[in-house]
Amino acid sequence: MLNKRIEKVTGIVNNMGLDGCVLKGLDNIFYLTGFRGSEATLFISRGEVFLLTDFRYITYAKETVKDAHVYEIKKNNELLRELCLKFEVKKLGFDGAHFTYNMYERFKNSLKDIELIPFKDEIEDIRKCKDADEIGLILEAIDIATNAFKEIFEEIRPGRTEKEIARTLDYTMARLGADKPSFDTIVASGERSALPHATPTEKKLSKGEPVIIDFGVQKNGYCSDETCTILLGDVNGKISEIYNVVNDARMLGIEKAKPGMPIKELDMIVRGYIEKAGYGMYFGHGTGHGIGIAVHETPAINTTSEGILEENMVITIEPGIYIPHIGGVRLEDMVFIGSTDVKVLTKIRKDMLTISV
Repeated sequence: MLNKRIEKVTGIVNNMGLDGCVLKGLDNIFYLTGFRGSEATLFISRGEVFLLTDFRYITYAKETVKDAHVYEIKKNNELLRELCLKFEVKKLGFDGAHFTYNMYERFKNSLKDIELIPFKDEIEDIRKCKDADEIGLILEAIDIATNAFKEIFEEIRPGRTEKEIARTLDYTMARLGADKPSFDTIVASGERSALPHATPTEKKLSKGEPVIIDFGVQKNGYCSDETCTILLGDVNGKISEIYNVVNDARMLGIEKAKPGMPIKELDMIVRGYIEKAGYGMYFGHGTGHGIGIAVHETPAINTTSEGILEENMVITIEPGIYIPHIGGVRLEDMVFIGSTDVKVLTKIRKDMLTISV
């Protein structure tokens, strides 16, 4: 009996008039089977599911995967071709975002009589609304990240380097149960806080600076993502001003988000507030994104987004203002879209986090 997630994939296959599909996206494979490894192929056709992996993972896969036949890929074997022949596949879908050109060429040469048809976002779209188990895992990741940040908060002080703060936070998250950070932790201070995705350096934190810390945890396959901006004592008036603008935009986004809203409208509301305050040119990224197995999932929340906010989505709302040679502020929360309203899942306060120095 197929699990409900795989049933959705077979529904896509049938609706597209395909005879089956082959998936290489490892996050998609984890979502559908629970298998987590660096090499796998998932083949689905006519109600049958096959996970193909190499000798490194074969024992683990047989112990972990309950809803698929597990086969070992060996050098030069033609397992995928044999399966396509067995199930008389003439049209085969594949998750194009996860196929390199070389991979596609190999498949095309091996499956000469089969038409390969790429999916767009159909597989990722299945993941955009979370079930109760997924929400529980996301909350577990958030709890670890929250407790780690609280534990190291007093470490954020003048004289410490960006790298030291990032390493201390990463270590603390791991000690409290994280499988790993959900992305490379960002710590950016002073003028470097105007770099949205700055890599931590040996720069020392100084009194009167903003410090952006963007961090998250992966636990049991699910991610958290949160950004705080900390002020080291009194900061200049411009930083204080943009902090208030960003925080007000964040709260407005949370207030206005609701199921059924066009996704781009949420971006327009948040972006419009920042533009009205005179800082539109300094807010260059989207208002947020979906989050779950991957730290960035469907939906993207930006000016070109299609679709609507749907019940059981988990998204981020993360406005920011970045002024070159002065500094920046970003504030990010994770938000659950309920049936009639929204709930903020992250727990760290965002209004003027200041450390007295």
